[in-house]
Amino acid sequence: MRTSAVSGLVTYVRGVTSGLEEFTTVDLEVEEAPATVLILLDSRVPTLPEYPLLLTWDEVSGWALRVETDGEGGTTPVCFLGEDVLPEPSAVQEFLRAAVRGESPGSIEPHAFRWPNAQDDLERRLELFHDAEHR
Repeated sequence: MRTSAVSGLVTYVRGVTSGLEEFTTVDLEVEEAPATVLILLDSRVPTLPEYPLLLTWDEVSGWALRVETDGEGGTTPVCFLGEDVLPEPSAVQEFLRAAVRGESPGSIEPHAFRWPNAQDDLERRLELFHDAEHR
C-alpha cells in the first residue's frame, strides 16, 4: 500500500474508533497482504459474554466482529458488516452497537469485495480520508 493510502487507513480507523468508548487496542498490519485492522474491545456480545470481542477489518472482506476463543489470539467470526469494504465510520459503529445490544447485524458469511492488492480504487478511496484530514 502506498504511504498516503496507509495514512488514509489510519485516519479512517480513527473515525471508526472516535465514536467508540469501549476499545482498548488498535493494531494495523499493512506490510503483509491482506492489509488488516484489529480493534480489541471491552464490550461483549450477550450470547458470548465470556469471550473477548474484536472488531476487525481486512481489505478483502471489510469489517467483522470476532471473539477470541483460545486466549492466544485465535478468533472466530460472529458476523460480517457486508455493506462495502470501506463503509462510513458511523455504519461500523452502529454495527458494533447493534451486536452489543444483542441484535444480529450483518451476515454470518464473509463477503469477498476484492482480492488482496487488487488494482482497483481502494487505495484511492483510502487516500481521500488522508486528504480530508489535511484540508
